[in-house]
Amino acid sequence: MMEMQKPIHDIEEMFRIIVCNIFGIDSTNSGDRIRFAWGSNIDQASQSAPNLYTTKDICIIQITPIDDNYNRQRDLRFILEDGEEDMTAIDEHTDVHNVLFINYGNNAYDCARKLRNGLYTDSTRRFLRLNKFAMITSVPAIRRVPELVNANWINRVDVLATFNQFVRLTSKIGTIDQIGITTIPGTWPDGSEDNAGQRIGVNIMQENGNIIKLKKIREE
Repeated sequence: MMEMQKPIHDIEEMFRIIVCNIFGIDSTNSGDRIRFAWGSNIDQASQSAPNLYTTKDICIIQITPIDDNYNRQRDLRFILEDGEEDMTAIDEHTDVHNVLFINYGNNAYDCARKLRNGLYTDSTRRFLRLNKFAMITSVPAIRRVPELVNANWINRVDVLATFNQFVRLTSKIGTIDQIGITTIPGTWPDGSEDNAGQRIGVNIMQENGNIIKLKKIREE
């Protein structure tokens, strides 16, 4: 069974394509129009320096994992695939991401409003589903937060949305190779003896050679 866990670079690229589609920008040539948060992407960090923001329309994507009761729940199950000696442990859970879309420029307000509305469109939802993502639909209103940069006020309007990501992880686990049963002469801890004058202990031998002693059982 295939694992499903996107690296952060692929998640950022997915949201970049979503923003490009909402703004009607060619995703193969978005240039400086769509960027990532300062320092989150080493390859593009030089394009996200705060002192570059002027009146030019720019959208910066900042992705932050968050703690949530939902992402603490894990569905763990085990399967034995055909032709395999070891079992496969399957861990399925949900990662939760806060995605902040930071809009700068003279048209920041209109861009933020267009972006927020675009997240609800059917095309965006279909694209998210293809990538095993789903948006929590209670997206807050856009927020105006002007910034003071180099003694100049820069127009900034934010959109914050939360997304759930389906994750599947797999790993191999050992299985029981053989079971050995050994009879041990003696009495029980209470001093009594059974009719056969013996007690029975059960040992389990695993593949790695370790022996696990189970609770001794008495033969009636």
